[in-house]
This record gives sequence, C-alpha cells and structure tokens, in this order.
Amino acid sequence: MWSHNTTFCAFRAVSKDTLRQTLTVPQDYNPLKDSSDAFKVRISLKTALGDEAYDWDESEQFYFQATVAYGMRKSMNKPFNVSDVHICEETKRISFYFVVTDPHTALKPLPKTHVEKAIRMVRARFNNAFSLDDNTLEFIGIEPTLAPAREQPVTVWLIIFGIIIGLIVFGLIMIIVTGHREKMRKAKAAEKEEENEEENFKGAENGIHCRTLGGSEGCQNEAFRPDDDSLTTL
Repeated sequence: MWSHNTTFCAFRAVSKDTLRQTLTVPQDYNPLKDSSDAFKVRISLKTALGDEAYDWDESEQFYFQATVAYGMRKSMNKPFNVSDVHICEETKRISFYFVVTDPHTALKPLPKTHVEKAIRMVRARFNNAFSLDDNTLEFIGIEPTLAPAREQPVTVWLIIFGIIIGLIVFGLIMIIVTGHREKMRKAKAAEKEEENEEENFKGAENGIHCRTLGGSEGCQNEAFRPDDDSLTTL
C-alpha cells in the first residue's frame, strides 16, 4: 500500500504522558509502515458544509480517534482508548491513514475485518459527529452503510385489505343510490301514467265515454227526441 520511502508518524495518543504510560516503544519504531491493516480516510468539509465548513485540527482528529475507539469497544467489547487509534500520512486536503492496535497487545495491529465491522456498526454516529455523510466522510475500502429502512406502522396486507373493503363499500353505496334513483323514476312514471289515464277517462259515466259539455251541446238521448212526423198539428 505504501512506499518504504514514506515517513510515517509515530503512535498518536491523547498526550505524550498517556503514551508513555500505556506503551513502551523504541524511538525509531513505526507500526504503520507498510501495514496491510490500515484504512485511508477522505473528508470533504467544503463540499458538505460550504461556507460553514469548520477547520480540521487536532481536536477534530482527537474526536475521530475517540469515535473509532468507541466503535471498537461496541464491536469487540474490549477497553479500546484513543491511544489505540494511530493516525498518519495526513494531508491538507484532509486525508489520512489510521490503524487500530489491540489494547492488550499494543504493538499488534488489528485485522482490517475487525475494524471494518466496528466502523460499519457506528457509521451513523461518525456522520452525525462531524455533520457529514457517506459521500463526504469516506472510509476507502469500506462500503457505505445504508440506513435501516423504517418499519412501516402497518403491514402491506392490511393496506390491501383496507383498499378492497373500501371498494366494496363504495360499490354497495353506488348500488343503493342507483336503486333509489330507479325507484323514484319508476314512481314518477307511474304517477304520470295514472294522471294521463284520469284525463283520458274524464267525463265517462257507467263505462260510456262522452264528450264534455265544453264546446258542444252535450249528449242527447235519442229515446227522448221528439219525432216531428208522428205529431199531428192542431
């Protein structure tokens, strides 16, 4: 991964006193040199925050180490400290490498698989801590972790059941409304037909239809009509 000519930093810890208390290492010893268990990190503050981007300094670096140590504790249930997270090869564009060593065997870097598992476990905490996301806080070689899908308050089958019931209720309402309208239409038609029948048979007596008196001289009974020929003039 790295050239033998690259100069790496020594162990990074909370302070020099803490480093002396926790580790005893030769002055020329460099545990990160040519390590296959190191991860590269790229941070894009300007891209993520624009004009509100903060400066990446030693305090932010300490925060990063503490977050890694927290993830290692959660993942492996061991007492990892900031002094177990070593950072080197820093650049002004905010990129660096880091290696995690075992707290019980300080000079032995942990396998990348252990570190990757811990990073993925607390990836959301990393993003929240630095106000970044998976694209602006990159762990090279560790795939972005998708946030777990929110559990829906109702299941799919319940939604489908509700839709079916709604359609059935709507259909019943339409049938009732249509039936009522049809009933009203038939009632009006029957009422109109009855009125027409009354008009047609108006003036009928004893089953015999006669013309009305309006505009005529009325009905004449031929039996009571006088016969002029049968009478003798006096």
